[in-house]
Amino acid sequence: MNDTELASHEWWESYRETVNSDPELDVRGHDVFSENFYIQIGDDRTLIRMSEGKIKDIVPNPALNHRWSFGVEGSREAWEEFVSEEPPAFNHEIIASHYRSAVAGDEGHLQLTGDNKKIFQNLRALQRTLDLMRVAHNGGPLPTTGMSATGSGATVEPIDGNYVHVEVDGTDHRIYFEENGPEDGVALLCQHTAGCNNQEWRHLLADEEITDEFRVIAYDLPFHGKSVPPTSNAWWEEDYTLTAERFTETIVGIADALELEDPIYMGSSMGGNVTLELADWYPERFRALIGLECSAHSPGFYIDWLDHPHVNTTEVNAYSCWGLMAPQSPEQARRETMYLYEQGATGVFKGDLYYYSEDHDYREKLDQVNAEDCPLYIVNGEYDYLTTPEDGRETAEGIGEGATATETAKIGHFPMSEHPELFNAYLREILADVMGERDEELPDVLEPEEVGIELGPT
Repeated sequence: MNDTELASHEWWESYRETVNSDPELDVRGHDVFSENFYIQIGDDRTLIRMSEGKIKDIVPNPALNHRWSFGVEGSREAWEEFVSEEPPAFNHEIIASHYRSAVAGDEGHLQLTGDNKKIFQNLRALQRTLDLMRVAHNGGPLPTTGMSATGSGATVEPIDGNYVHVEVDGTDHRIYFEENGPEDGVALLCQHTAGCNNQEWRHLLADEEITDEFRVIAYDLPFHGKSVPPTSNAWWEEDYTLTAERFTETIVGIADALELEDPIYMGSSMGGNVTLELADWYPERFRALIGLECSAHSPGFYIDWLDHPHVNTTEVNAYSCWGLMAPQSPEQARRETMYLYEQGATGVFKGDLYYYSEDHDYREKLDQVNAEDCPLYIVNGEYDYLTTPEDGRETAEGIGEGATATETAKIGHFPMSEHPELFNAYLREILADVMGERDEELPDVLEPEEVGIELGPT
């Protein structure tokens, strides 16, 4: 552990050395990240001059004639949390902290200020540069937990891929899906997050214990992954925009086309939020609904910078989500999650977020959600700054009978892909409750040690 006081002269020199020797910034910042920005810790402001991904100068207490593009401000307490070995939820990454401060109105978090375009043009390099403060503060690279394999490790995984034709709003869509498990098993229909695809579920599809009982099916929404746009209309003449009606019609249409009887539906993020519409409009169609990272309302993410010609939207779409994952999740899995996000077509992520942050709002309609006939499980990760565990509890309380809220510790907004071993262990407990196989109610908080997972150092 480095005992050097945060932001002392020695601390800043150690930080400069850490940044300038980082191999990732050599790749992502070279010839690109050459902006000046400041870091304000309490009342102390320090200017960082970057040149091609390297710190060129560190200027304490910059004068009025110094120029910068943007800054990061926060109290000393918030910065001390940010650089700690195991940072607490919402002060573990800059976008997470800024969202809780600027959108949610919480106190005690870091906040970005300045030229938004410059911030998003340099988002990934800026995130990395700030994350390296934690490395410098703790005396070197921090160890990370490994990513455990799922399935048997066979050369050929027992996952089948097929296409099914589904009519949505009068138009035929060719939808790709993958599945594993017994044909007569209880169907578990899995919806990916906004702007991504069914590869997020690959570890669940390969989980031998779950697929021994359940027929796990993970699909790509139209316009996502291998589900290309329809060939029967001029889709390129209008923006892709997902609405609640279109979303639910697609999900129910897939279940009908595959002739699934009493399936369990499970989705994350926008796929978690839509469980409220499904329970309101189609409660008779499902055995149960599992809403991962679910809330009655999730504002603030329908923003122009996720589809803007002046920024690298492929990278911005991915790394705007980096802080939605827990630092305890294996780095390899978190990086893979972002890699999947970088595969999305232009405009699709933003189009999904129209539903997520604009069209979906059940704050005044929770009494319409029918969880008595269709049990609803709201499962939110500790590090999810968009739909927090507290949001999940409030949503379940507003619904009442049949709605259960559970917090999952040491995990974030993409549980199935950011930490599959831990998520699958949590999911076994939830599925056991769905199937009436538990002697006790689900706990308010599921902890890793309670499901047999031992986490290493972060």
